[in-house]
Amino acid sequence: MTIHAALPTTDDERDAWQLHEDGLSWTQVGREIGCTESAARAFAAAYQHRTDVDAARNQMGLF
Repeated sequence: MTIHAALPTTDDERDAWQLHEDGLSWTQVGREIGCTESAARAFAAAYQHRTDVDAARNQMGLF
């Protein structure tokens, strides 16, 4: 079995995800981190994908 190291998330990815989770619109998130609305969405999606993959990789099987 080969284990690949997860790519590190960037501050922008984590910040975009967290700001949106905190209730900011994508437009507001973009303004906060200094990018476009679509870039903010992409950052957050990348963060969520990486954390989901990492969680799945580290989850213990029950059986």
